[in-house]
Amino acid sequence: MEKNTLLKSTLLPAFSKIKKKDMHLAMKHLVAENQKIVNNIEKLKILTWNNFIYKLEESDDKISKAWAPIRHLNSVMNDKEIRIEYEKSLGLLTSHYSKIGQNKNLFSQYEKFYEQNKKKLNESQNKLLENTLRGFRLSGVHLDNKKRKLLRSYQERLAKLESKFEQNILDSSNSWSKNFKTNKALSGMPQSSLEIAAETASRNKEDGYTLKLDQPCYMAVMTFAHSQNLRKTLYLAYASRASKEFPVSDKWDNTKNIEEILTLRQTMSKILGYKNYAEYSLATKMANSTNEVIKFLDNLKIKAKSKSKKEIALLKQYARKKLNMESIYPWDIAYIAEKYKEENFGISQEELKKYFPVENVIKGLFKLVKSLYGIEVKLKKTKEVWHKDVRLYEIYDKNKNLRGKFYFDLYARQNKRGGAWMDECIQRRINSNGSVQSPVAFITCNSCPPTKTCPAFFTHYDVETLFHEFGHALQHMLTKVDYAGISGISGVEWDAVELPSQFMENWCWEKDVLDTFAFHYKTKKKLPGNLFKKLLATKNYNTGLGLLRQIEFSLFDFLLHMNDKDKKLKLADSVLKKVRKETSLIPVHNNNKFQNSFAHIFSGGYAAGYYSYKWAEVLSADAFMAFKENKLVDRKVGNNFMKKILETGGSKPALELFVDFRGREPKIEPLLDSLGLK
Repeated sequence: MEKNTLLKSTLLPAFSKIKKKDMHLAMKHLVAENQKIVNNIEKLKILTWNNFIYKLEESDDKISKAWAPIRHLNSVMNDKEIRIEYEKSLGLLTSHYSKIGQNKNLFSQYEKFYEQNKKKLNESQNKLLENTLRGFRLSGVHLDNKKRKLLRSYQERLAKLESKFEQNILDSSNSWSKNFKTNKALSGMPQSSLEIAAETASRNKEDGYTLKLDQPCYMAVMTFAHSQNLRKTLYLAYASRASKEFPVSDKWDNTKNIEEILTLRQTMSKILGYKNYAEYSLATKMANSTNEVIKFLDNLKIKAKSKSKKEIALLKQYARKKLNMESIYPWDIAYIAEKYKEENFGISQEELKKYFPVENVIKGLFKLVKSLYGIEVKLKKTKEVWHKDVRLYEIYDKNKNLRGKFYFDLYARQNKRGGAWMDECIQRRINSNGSVQSPVAFITCNSCPPTKTCPAFFTHYDVETLFHEFGHALQHMLTKVDYAGISGISGVEWDAVELPSQFMENWCWEKDVLDTFAFHYKTKKKLPGNLFKKLLATKNYNTGLGLLRQIEFSLFDFLLHMNDKDKKLKLADSVLKKVRKETSLIPVHNNNKFQNSFAHIFSGGYAAGYYSYKWAEVLSADAFMAFKENKLVDRKVGNNFMKKILETGGSKPALELFVDFRGREPKIEPLLDSLGLK
């Protein structure tokens, strides 16, 4: 085991030395070690922070640092071997921590230690213990042996199903392609997209151009391709991924996985004494009740629907008059919207992105966080990455202290999960010698890579996405909390965790900020004032439709998990149809099986929590107003935000932290104003 890199204590994962066959072996060894420590702690008569809390945290941290690169590689460099090792390790970890969560002796030790020491401990230490005790209760520690065993088996099965759900999406997405010998059928698509399609064809040993279902390719077709048939083809393939309707094969169908996932979640919730899974999920969130969440979403739905009806009427009118389209379908919306935008706002995504070369955007992002928080970002040269495009950076505070590190993996590729995310690689904590363990983050996006003739560009939406994920990373890296369980994003209520990320998106609409990085890749000229005005004019363009779409997802998710029935046969279909009656203004095609690829709620940790995006957006819009009320890029306000929000992690309730920052509770008006819904 000595040669197993995953067992070595290093400052960063040694990706080049990680052997796939060692992944499960490492986790098996670390779990066994952890269990020995738990067994010893159960027997302790005298409990101290060092021989109890710290000892367990240290062991858990070893597991976390080995598991993080395995989990990450499964998402970004997925292959058969990694998948097998990941699945075995996931099963092992789920089983182990389920048992830990139900360990009555360990729970008793925690209770005893807390009661004996809560008056002596600091606020962070008490919060850590309170969260831990709550975690035991939510794991079923109070149940009888039969129910505990049953709950563990459900948890293990659920982990397998959630992993399978995500793998089915990836496999079905990778399986589909469409080749064209010439670019005639691809008329309207950007040159950069055609070059990537040509490179894909070459890689597949095909002539001409090959389209895939990765996000950059899909969006290029839906937004720019003149051929309605082509748009329809990609739409139906994309919308039916991991379903029986998927054109390649139904072997990745997630329908039964969904039904079993929902049944297990409901059954587990009832065992734990909750009416449904939605109620159970709120035990760790800001929202106080299911009614509060539904009321919040319904109020937003009313405002969004009113604006959306006007927006869709305008698109229909434009399509009929200018594009000779008497009827419009879901695969037409993005195309029509882009054409309308080009004609009425004088702005094209393709033209605009020439002002957002990736390297410029990265420099601008780093300049912004330096202005706001006084932190310096430096490139760290290393060969220890999982792909040639990956970069490693370090961040330093104004006193030249290392605060954290992060990896950038920005481009779409085969065998990489779609979407964008930030994930923890290493958490901040205090080591036994008193030194600080620097936090490390993974930041992953899926934008267009560079081509032979052009550098890599971001669309403005890609810029927002990068800023969003970097916001998560800042909360992870800038934390000053000393205990892993509540440092960074750990321990933060799930419906508040999007506050720092969505807050960062606001800066992408400010001219002063764009002027630091929006330069034309050829002329090097700044984004012209008239072009910025056009961009700003589009900010609230179709925001009603965008908001309504998010509310559709949120209501579907929450109502699905509020269902009290144990049997979930075809429940997802029926709930989605019910929600769409209130939210869909364009008839949905029968082959659209959006739920079968809704990874956020069936494999990504947002079950009964997708509403968090909108909930946290209220917080982020209000937080950003604190800057707008001053001189925008204001170091004083920035330092206050860093101190009150970014550095405090989960050491205090999110509402308390927000009030500390704003001096009052959050208001919804800034969000409505930013969306043009007032």
